[in-house]
Amino acid sequence: MTAGDRARDLGLYDLVEPAYSRYQGRMWRRAGCPTPAPSAVKRQVLRSVAREYGLRALIETGTYKADTVRALRKDFDRIVSVELSPELHARALRRTRHQANAELVLGDSALVLTGIVGTLDRPGLFWLDAHYSGGRTSLGDAISPIEAEIDAILSAAVGGHVVVIDDAREFHDSERSGYPAAEAIYSAAHQHGYRVSEEHDAFHLLPG
Repeated sequence: MTAGDRARDLGLYDLVEPAYSRYQGRMWRRAGCPTPAPSAVKRQVLRSVAREYGLRALIETGTYKADTVRALRKDFDRIVSVELSPELHARALRRTRHQANAELVLGDSALVLTGIVGTLDRPGLFWLDAHYSGGRTSLGDAISPIEAEIDAILSAAVGGHVVVIDDAREFHDSERSGYPAAEAIYSAAHQHGYRVSEEHDAFHLLPG
């Protein structure tokens, strides 16, 4: 376990995260906003989208170390996060054990997301980041479950959900990454009457 991991488990990361996020953002802007954007910038994008569309539920795929769940704990009434790795899921459970609005789910998002979407009675914000990227991330039946995830969200009875998909660059380079091509995301969105934009290495699927 790294020093950073120990700090997360002890809750120390939560104390320094706001200041560290501001620092990350400043350094990124000074560098000319390179791709990919740091995690702090991505979280600020999620905050901004949630405010713009009045969304109070965040559903994330790819919990990893639960940094997003912790950093956005005051920005949403409900946060659901799905993780495929039992090890990472167990650590995230420990880290969020006192966070009343956090619901952590162990499983393959391609399979469990339909059930989660069915519990929503109003539009939510979906942050899709469950694609395999090496290291400690987990590989399911597909390198990226994105197509099944989009279908589960946009086919739901409750409409108006907003979807933000991380790592757009990998979908634009599918031959190398093994991810579905970016065109598949655009096609799936348009079939459901959604429009697509891209910002800071993320696709934004917005209700038309």
